[in-house]
Amino acid sequence: MKNILLAGCLLLTLGACRKDADTPTPDYADWYALRAPDDRAIEAVAGDIDETLVITTRFKIYQTTDRGKTWQTGDYQQNLGIFGFLARADTLLALTAGTSASSALLDSANYTTYAASPSVFSLDKGLTWKPYRNWERENFKPRVALNRLKASSGTEYSITYRYTPTAPGSDSYYSETVGIKNSVGQRLALPKKHQIESLYFDTKSRLYVAASAARCGTIPNTTFCGEQNGVLYVSKKPLL
Repeated sequence: MKNILLAGCLLLTLGACRKDADTPTPDYADWYALRAPDDRAIEAVAGDIDETLVITTRFKIYQTTDRGKTWQTGDYQQNLGIFGFLARADTLLALTAGTSASSALLDSANYTTYAASPSVFSLDKGLTWKPYRNWERENFKPRVALNRLKASSGTEYSITYRYTPTAPGSDSYYSETVGIKNSVGQRLALPKKHQIESLYFDTKSRLYVAASAARCGTIPNTTFCGEQNGVLYVSKKPLL
């Protein structure tokens, strides 16, 4: 059985939370870039950059209403890591289980990773959270795709990966994200190199790319280029 080591896991470190971004946020031709308020990768996102946006850095949840200039910290207190969000009407669910590629899918370009199993819910867009216990009895099996999504036009966008053996002849691999592609053959370039955690489309068909801080070097010697705060990219134009 082959083992897959996620490069992103090697990059995560704990640090103090900063509610205000004290480093200027760069602006790029095709992307807005938001900086996480703590020094972990941004795992997932929900909402809209023009209104209320919610992100998680796995064990913390943050909300911004001013495009990441300031962040409010949600009262999520559980020890379960958050892999994704799912919105149902006025309710936001935090999904605390994740699936990843098995060794059998290592050579497949079409596998999908998911966040599943809601454990808490919020009625105020991420600020306060309460236990969510009844979804199984409701015959509700919520999950969201993390690495592969379709735009409103039906065009699929997905994270692309590169697998590097941990040693010559080894059955273990490092998994490194190398970009985003779509089903019509286009590739999207991010301003810097990151470990990409998930993709998300808002109602205006803008693509959100949740990622680690910028990385330098190559596997297995990759490291952060500077600060360790994760980055969220948002496409300035709808992607169709």
